[in-house]
Parts: sequence; C-alpha cells; structure tokens
Amino acid sequence: MSRAGHTLLKQENAVTALAVNQSSAIVYCGSSDGNVNYWERKKHLTHGGVLRGHRLAVLCLATAGNLVFSGSVDKNICVWRSEIGQGGAHTCLLVLSGHLGPVKCLTVEEDHCSAEDKTDQKWIVYSGSWDRSVKVWRVLDQAPDLRQLLLSEKDDSSRPYLSNYYLSSTTY
Repeated sequence: MSRAGHTLLKQENAVTALAVNQSSAIVYCGSSDGNVNYWERKKHLTHGGVLRGHRLAVLCLATAGNLVFSGSVDKNICVWRSEIGQGGAHTCLLVLSGHLGPVKCLTVEEDHCSAEDKTDQKWIVYSGSWDRSVKVWRVLDQAPDLRQLLLSEKDDSSRPYLSNYYLSSTTY
C-alpha cells in the first residue's frame, strides 16, 4: 500500500525537470519560468532558494559533486556550485553556450582521464539538444580566481590557463 506524498511547492509555472544531489541531500526543481527551486534535507525538506539564470524554461537538470547543471529552452547550460557551509547559497560558475536549439537532456560523469591536478574535481558533461546534436563539455568543480583571469588577459603566456579552467566542447 502506498501513501500519498506531500507537496513541496505549489507554483504558478509548470514543473519541467527534477534532480537530486544525493551527496548533499538537495532536491532541484526546474520550471517553465526559467527558475530552479531547491530544497535541502536536514530532518525534513526545507526550501533553500531559487536559482535564476535562464530567460526561458528549464528543461533538464543534472548534479555531480557540489555542482548542478541546468539546461534550457534559451539554448544555454548554467553551471551552479553549491557553497557548502554558506547557508545553501549557490554560485553560477559559468554558462555553457553553443547549442543552436533548446537543451533537452544532460548527464554528467567524473573525468578520470584529467587527473594531473587532484585539487579540483573535473567533470564531463553531455548535453543533447533539439538542434540534433550531442555536445561534450569538460568542467572544473572550482571557478578560477578573478584576479588570475584579469592577469591572464594582460599576459598572453597564461592564455592556456583559461582553456584549462573553463571547458572544451565537442559536438557529435
């Protein structure tokens, strides 16, 4: 026999995607207004906040480590980091763009091949789009230091720093 579940949030916009980060016990919910609501499980689920990074509906979500990825009708993927120990705050690390149509599906796996630097966890993100392409992205768990980015703009010898810290993408 099953019991009726309880409602976490009633909202005016349709729920379009769900994902659970099992390691941090956070439930994410994408909606047709472009927002991602999230709940944190302590003793029970409590609303943690809203991630606002898309202009159009969120169609898919995926989690890995302390990151959450949201794909949207706006053709972009937002990469969010949950700031552990900071009251559930999330930071948008970067926006992956390159699809010519809405991003419909996402999945993520740990990148075991890029193991030269053990301080940052690396991820391989696969995104599928209505543009009939699958893209492969490599993403770091940590954002680069803004001061280092500004220095790299002045010094051409540090340009590889940018490609190492952001991503590379391949279309299939």
